[in-house]
Amino acid sequence: MKNAKQSKVSFRHSLIFSAMLSVSAATAQASGLEQSVQFNIPAQSLNAALLAFSEQSGLQVSVQSESLEGYTSAGISGEQSSQQVLNSLLQETGLVYTLVGEDTVAITKSGGSSNAAKKPILVAQNQSIPSRATTTSNTVTTESDEPAVEQIMVTGSRIGRIGSTTPTPVTAIDAETLALSGDVRIADILNELPAIRATQTTGNVNTTDDAQEAGTNFLNLRGLGIDRTLVLVNGRRHVGSRSGSAAVDMNTIPSALIKRVEVITGGASAIYGADAVSGVINIITRDDMEGLEFNAQAGMANEGDGEQFHISLTGGTNFADDRGNMYFNATFDRSLAAAASERDWASQEARFGPNPDNTGSGDGIPDQILYPDTGFIGTPAGGQVVGPNGELFTNYGGPFTFDDAGNLISQDMGYLVQPWLSQGGDFVDMSDYDLLAVPVERTIIAAGLKYDLTDDIRLFADGKFAKTGSDTAGQATFNLGSDSSATGVPGAFILADNPYVPQDLRDILAAENIDGFYVGRTNADQGGRRSHSDRDTTQLVVGIEGALTNDIDFTMHYQYGETNNTTEFINERINANFLQQIDVVLDESGTPVCRDPSNGCVPLNILGPNAATPEALAFSQVDFLTEGKLTQQVVHASINGYTGLELPGGEVAFAAGVEYREETSETEEGYLRNTGALFATAAVADTAGEFDVNEVFAEISLPLLTDVAFIQELTFDAAVRYADYSTIGDATTWKVGADWTINDSVRFRSTLSKAVRAPNIGELYSAVNQSNQFLADPCDVDYLASGSANRAANCAALGLSADFQSNSEAFTKAVFSGGNENLREEKADTLTVGVVLTPESIDNLSITVDYWDIDIEDAISSFSAQATLNGCVDASSLNNPLCSVITRDSSGNIATVSNQLINIASFEATGIDIEANYLYGLSNGADLRFSLIGTYLDKLDFYAQEGEAPDQEAGELGDPELQFNFRVTYQWDALTLSVLERYFSDMEYDLAEAPETRSPNNTGTTWYTDLQARYAVTEGLDVYAGINNVFDEHPPAIALVPETRSFGDDAIIYDQLGRYFYTGLSYQF
Repeated sequence: MKNAKQSKVSFRHSLIFSAMLSVSAATAQASGLEQSVQFNIPAQSLNAALLAFSEQSGLQVSVQSESLEGYTSAGISGEQSSQQVLNSLLQETGLVYTLVGEDTVAITKSGGSSNAAKKPILVAQNQSIPSRATTTSNTVTTESDEPAVEQIMVTGSRIGRIGSTTPTPVTAIDAETLALSGDVRIADILNELPAIRATQTTGNVNTTDDAQEAGTNFLNLRGLGIDRTLVLVNGRRHVGSRSGSAAVDMNTIPSALIKRVEVITGGASAIYGADAVSGVINIITRDDMEGLEFNAQAGMANEGDGEQFHISLTGGTNFADDRGNMYFNATFDRSLAAAASERDWASQEARFGPNPDNTGSGDGIPDQILYPDTGFIGTPAGGQVVGPNGELFTNYGGPFTFDDAGNLISQDMGYLVQPWLSQGGDFVDMSDYDLLAVPVERTIIAAGLKYDLTDDIRLFADGKFAKTGSDTAGQATFNLGSDSSATGVPGAFILADNPYVPQDLRDILAAENIDGFYVGRTNADQGGRRSHSDRDTTQLVVGIEGALTNDIDFTMHYQYGETNNTTEFINERINANFLQQIDVVLDESGTPVCRDPSNGCVPLNILGPNAATPEALAFSQVDFLTEGKLTQQVVHASINGYTGLELPGGEVAFAAGVEYREETSETEEGYLRNTGALFATAAVADTAGEFDVNEVFAEISLPLLTDVAFIQELTFDAAVRYADYSTIGDATTWKVGADWTINDSVRFRSTLSKAVRAPNIGELYSAVNQSNQFLADPCDVDYLASGSANRAANCAALGLSADFQSNSEAFTKAVFSGGNENLREEKADTLTVGVVLTPESIDNLSITVDYWDIDIEDAISSFSAQATLNGCVDASSLNNPLCSVITRDSSGNIATVSNQLINIASFEATGIDIEANYLYGLSNGADLRFSLIGTYLDKLDFYAQEGEAPDQEAGELGDPELQFNFRVTYQWDALTLSVLERYFSDMEYDLAEAPETRSPNNTGTTWYTDLQARYAVTEGLDVYAGINNVFDEHPPAIALVPETRSFGDDAIIYDQLGRYFYTGLSYQF
């Protein structure tokens, strides 16, 4: 039985110990079994001694459990080679050891078949397939007659060893590499990998639009979207963290429990099910521990903010005569806010504006340049006076604003870069509301156990509760110098009889025969809009695993996950109350009162920068809660093992199983959001929905050939999965792969797959809302010649004459938006082709190069109503998805338009991944490890619909064509020094723009340098300190444009905090 018995060194045939990818493992491999390690193995059963040997040497051990029964071992301590210790442990037992793969020792009885040991499982447990390995046995002798040991080829790095030994490209990051980063949140580390695009992190979720997701950290593999990246924990799905979505907030996973992380390239729906379109992030956790481990870390940005504090306690113990093991982890950390206003480079408020030197198109002179110290001149804190028709009253000394006493004064306009944008004038500095990182607090409690019910059946259970909280601090409400009620920003119109209006302004209004004016104003005195979000995540798993026969294992489990999101919106504005309270008159006693005194209205003065009173704000400002809940239930059963069928290359292995999954999601937005009563917020309806899916899957591995000309090994893999959804019906996915080892130095690998992503609950069941809009009919005679060459013919095909005149600009049309229960699954074709090089002429060097290609069709997307109308008749024919959501009445006029989600878009992404690892031993006994991981992004194209030109993003801001991480680690005795260099190639602001559109229009290349030093003070105590972004590298100028940085994810690829210091310790006892 594989993966089923903790109390034995193997589960029946193999056990993967938690140290398999640790620093000690890399050290042990550096010189094979001859590498010296500090051992401390007490006298105990041989089973327990081999377990301790594995943990301390870093080598995996595979052994049949019954072969250890009745044996004990003497204690071993001191610095010895792993080979010496293994010889001592097995002496006089009749057991021999065999080297399997790069870091595995298989132990069998002397004279036994070398094929008795099966290759350990190095991928997700539920769908992994073992394979038999050709091995060389070594009989244990005395130290004076040590056996010849086969040389172990290693990568020399803690990253990439699994990726270099599996057909599917996999990047593996172990716990020691995670520790070298100085980040305590796993997502912060993974978002720095070249394959993952930083999309939603703690550094770009500080607007009230995103308040419900503040502090979350999602992963976006290949830049294809967080909903197309499947996150697993120990090969099992994890409940989502975002209402209506399966996307997982990585902040809910405790870093102290992580053994390693595997990033799998390409579609994997046939193995793991839907959503694995761009790839899979699989978190492998520690689950068999003895003793206690305490970790603590503190850090702070160079500017004295962004403080971070982290502590965790992890422990475990065996029980019931080593038949069981239980573990626990408690994690608490807190990171504080980092403000843009504390950094000169982040508070420049530089924006693009017209270049005064520009002479026209094609002159080679940039049309736009950056202007520092800019702001929106039409919304000063004191308010700008704007007439009903946009008058600024310049003949009277305007534009006007108001001072602290409410007096009318001329506004300092500064230099007008554009009519609405000023340099150096009287405006509100928006950097005061800009957080580069929002505060996040996490508390995680996790526990689990394994217990051997019999020698062949194990019970396992894991549970976790994670509570994360975060706050946003957004900008204050504002009003424009006009009415924008359709966008939730109604005009603040003040009548001339308002008692707060100064007499000199009344005189101007009277002279112009105007009865009132708009106030363009940033309501700084009313306070910023804020939020606090709490997310509670519960994940429970219980199951059994064991052996059906000597060659076939099984696993069955049930899991339940639940996420509850609660967000308190703070200091939001009810528009109707605000408009009611700014309409002020004098009562009989001469006291300002609301013209409409209903509902306890308290008058509000907005003429002046500090005019608001707490009593007035209490009438229009409000705090309220929204809630969301997601649940997930999974029942899984599978078997895996060997068929007994022998091929020339070995025995055929297989896996097969069934799975049932059910997910629900619901939100309660509250009356104010439901009705669109709030500032700058459209109506948000409650959403509720659910789906279930029944799946059956199978996988087979065929070792076709071994040890023939030009073929050391040739293996063919295939997998298929059939799924029946309650929403979209059935979907079938498949995957095939080939692994061809020519010799010890060269290996080729390739995979081809069909993957799917089923629409999530939000996409299916988001409430459909109706709005009424004025639209321009593209078939109207006035617009017929404005579109593509196909427009006229398509309009004629609709039965509309060339002189057709539409009524769409005279009468509003019904526009429907929201989810769509008729959505189909997205489909993806993925291909990977790669080579693994481990040249015999250079020991300890490994290089992998993999080409990948991902094409997604029927991607779920939506268009504005106007874009839908235009796109319908501008396409090559009327047979397109956009035409199907438009209805016209009998006279040909537009009746309704739906811009609900539809399957219409597509993506094309291609690139090359490279990993290189090298280990070099120095004469003083120290090791130098070199690791390179990089991605060349050749294409990342988004097609809004078939036939349209793509939106090309490879090489655009946020998506560098070349990105790599290069780490050098020096390890000597108790000292470890590490330096990491991260590189981004030059990126353009917008690839669709002409080169002379703006300057600067590119980022230039970017380098970040991270340093860490660690020292093992005692056997159980490590201390460390580090500096991230040593040279305080700032984001490039185009990434600092406030609206680019704060309201999108393109700029978040750059470090937002600057130089960061941290220190910590790890103590095991």
